[in-house]
Amino acid sequence: MNPLRPDLARCLESFGSERWRERKDAARDLMSVVREQPPAPDQLALLVEQLLDGLVSPDSVARRSVCHEVLTGIGPSVVPAIRRRLRAGGPGARMIVDLLGDVGGVDDVPLLAAILGAPGDDNVRASAATALGVLGTADAERALTNVLSDSSEMLRMFALDALARLGVAIAPERLAPLLADPVTRRAAVAVLGHSGDPRVAGPLVRYLGEAMPGVRAAAAVAVVKLHATLSLRGDPVAVAAALAAGDGEPLRQRIRELVAHRQLEVKLAALALAGALADVGSLSYVLQAMSDPELRERAVEFAAGLGAPAVPVLVDMVEQAAPEVLGDLFLLISGLGPAGNHPRLVEALTTALAGPDAHAACMAATALGKVGGAEAIAPLARALALEGPAGEAAAVAFAAVAGRALGSRHARVAPHLPVEEGASGALLRNLCRAFGLLGRGGDVGFVAPLIAWLGERDVGVRLLAARALGQIAGEHEGAAALALALHDEDAGVRAAACRSLGQLGAAESVPALLTASRDPSSSVRAAAVQALVGLDNPIALARLREVVLADNAPAVVIQAIAGLSRSGTDQDLVMLMSLCRAPDHEIVKAAARGLSGCKGHRATAAVLGLLEHPRWDVRWAAAEALGERGDTTALPPLRRVHAVEPDPLVRKVLAGAVARLEAHAAAEAAAPGDGEGEPTA
Repeated sequence: MNPLRPDLARCLESFGSERWRERKDAARDLMSVVREQPPAPDQLALLVEQLLDGLVSPDSVARRSVCHEVLTGIGPSVVPAIRRRLRAGGPGARMIVDLLGDVGGVDDVPLLAAILGAPGDDNVRASAATALGVLGTADAERALTNVLSDSSEMLRMFALDALARLGVAIAPERLAPLLADPVTRRAAVAVLGHSGDPRVAGPLVRYLGEAMPGVRAAAAVAVVKLHATLSLRGDPVAVAAALAAGDGEPLRQRIRELVAHRQLEVKLAALALAGALADVGSLSYVLQAMSDPELRERAVEFAAGLGAPAVPVLVDMVEQAAPEVLGDLFLLISGLGPAGNHPRLVEALTTALAGPDAHAACMAATALGKVGGAEAIAPLARALALEGPAGEAAAVAFAAVAGRALGSRHARVAPHLPVEEGASGALLRNLCRAFGLLGRGGDVGFVAPLIAWLGERDVGVRLLAARALGQIAGEHEGAAALALALHDEDAGVRAAACRSLGQLGAAESVPALLTASRDPSSSVRAAAVQALVGLDNPIALARLREVVLADNAPAVVIQAIAGLSRSGTDQDLVMLMSLCRAPDHEIVKAAARGLSGCKGHRATAAVLGLLEHPRWDVRWAAAEALGERGDTTALPPLRRVHAVEPDPLVRKVLAGAVARLEAHAAAEAAAPGDGEGEPTA
């Protein structure tokens, strides 16, 4: 075999660097070379063997990690070499089994099952169990279940973890000895949660009181999963009854403590259990755990579920809260909705709205928008003069509260506005925001001030006024004012005017938008073309074709492509197909998306060609487009490409496209049409 290609060899040499950054750069460079200049088969085979040597090398943990990363990136094409090594035996079997779990497929289940079931190194067998838990076929489940009585506690634990990952239901009787063993109890509890048996609800709730923290955490997740399964089967009360029969306040306290667990899954499960118990005492624990974005979102839902009973607790928390948690506390209050309209809560929110902490003011405005009534209108109106996010949040909140308390009518809202002669800056910008939201109800009374503000010296005011006019439904003189705003000196204002004209759908604005599509600014041209596409006026088609052929800004061309894909003409189909060879990859992706709605096998062939593109995101877009097209002639090439695609994300999309087309083919076979096999885009 010839020596490894010099560029590949140079990258491999850097895998041994002591510097983390150099190793990461070398891995990235090697993957780029493999994708952009694919090695010949013999060179790829040699590269894979050298990477596998590095993976099992005892010299450097860092080198092994980089080799694993690159082998995973190369993908399924490394599997034959992995299988050969495992069958031949030798050092590093555990690392190779771990790799097979990352890149292998269902065809590797028999080999992994054999490794799991054979006597040998328990560490290797444990890795095989983990890999089977990733691949997850019926054969994998049987192999994992068979070792639950193995003499090795470690192996039993790994098998249980894999079964829990697969969501396999094991009879409670089979799990009883594993639940009795302290070593396997945590993993067995996790599996018990997948049983779907209402009889286990009580035992699982009791495991929430287990002395070992890991078991308590697993029990929380298991109880929530069991409840979800039983609810789908029409039995939503079994878990609720078990929780109600629990040991009261001690149970609630244990769940509160789990809200602060280090694992997000456990935090969320504990929050769900606290919600099921309607435990208002959990609120202070939830407040301390709101650093995670997903938990913050669930925390608002938790507060909403508690409703009015949470108000006294939150009032006490407001009285005692440290300044640094006020923002999160106000977020919880916002979840109460109208039930949170308590004088003390509203007072705390309005005080913070005028306070020095910008973040707290922003969150206070958001909360007032959800809980406030007429009493919040005046403080929110004053807060419209605030700069930055706090003023922007006040604008949204003002529109919400005024809409509820006064109705979205300009005549009723205007007396509450702090507009003074010569007002400018943040106040006018935030009024534009509020008027755009209030005007969605269709009251054209908001149009006149917005038109006037299109003439303000402040660019931000003009831009927001242009945006707001597009939000006011119906026919009004704002369309004519926006057409004039297409001559504004600021490109941002002109672009906003284009987008608003598109939103208004005013057919009379087509000539002005056609002119704007030749604007010196590419952002304005892109907005104008986008508006023309939205208006779907046939007069604009010729201009869209001209943009595709002559505009030098990809962002503009991409917008025009969306319009051409709707025309259905052969001329535009040919143009879209030619764009698949464009030098700009974003244009190529847009062409693939455009072709997803075009009929004809020619379009399918053009998109199939993109599966060979060097960029992963183009291949991704092509795979998605082929799945949407419904042309079953693409199935064989899609299957072939899926087998060798190196990028795991693209492989996933390819697999989805294959599944969609197979379902389409099955439907066609069951009810054959009378067409000529054209895709049903």
